[in-house]
Amino acid sequence: MATRRKSSAKSKPGGMVSGIVIGLVIGLAAAVAVALYVTQAPMPFMDKASREIEQILLPDVQHAPDPNRGLYGSAPALEGPLFGGKEAQIAEQLGPLRAPTVPAPTTPQPTTPEPDSLGSLIAQLPNPNTAPAPTTAPPLAPPKPSAPQVAVAPTTYYLQAGAFRSAKDAEAMRARILLLGMDASVQSAPYNDGTINRVRVGPFSGVDDMNKARSVLGREKIETSVVRP
Repeated sequence: MATRRKSSAKSKPGGMVSGIVIGLVIGLAAAVAVALYVTQAPMPFMDKASREIEQILLPDVQHAPDPNRGLYGSAPALEGPLFGGKEAQIAEQLGPLRAPTVPAPTTPQPTTPEPDSLGSLIAQLPNPNTAPAPTTAPPLAPPKPSAPQVAVAPTTYYLQAGAFRSAKDAEAMRARILLLGMDASVQSAPYNDGTINRVRVGPFSGVDDMNKARSVLGREKIETSVVRP
């Protein structure tokens, strides 16, 4: 009993492997058979579409029926002129129809353009881009000669150091002034039935010199007054 169990246990793995291999072979064969059937079997949808296209094809134009056959009528075609009576006489008088004559093209005559008043007005306007012609200024008049200046004579000033009735007093005042380095003189003139003696210092040609001499005489207590000759 022990040996049988061992042998059965050893045979189980081999049986599983062989079963798997057999199953794979059977499945592969079934797949190949299905593929061959699908590729070789006719497809009903494709056949139906091809048949419909063949039925849609138009027949030959030469054998097509005339759609205007019903308008012809059953009467035979008339021979001779289409109109009769007055219409035929009018047609004979008119003669065969002629194509209308096309008039020869005429060359247009050149037309003289009308004078453009606006253009002539614009042409008369001055061009802003052109510089204006320089205008010559009138010659200046020569300056008038100025009036000759009148030579002004220098003004002479004197200082009067007093007026005395006595000639001795006048000479004494003149001597004091001469000691100061100034020119002095005594001038005698009649006055109220008598004679008056005036002591004058100068002459001075300018006001500045006169004022300097007057200030010197003032420091010496000699009163003076400005007089003219």
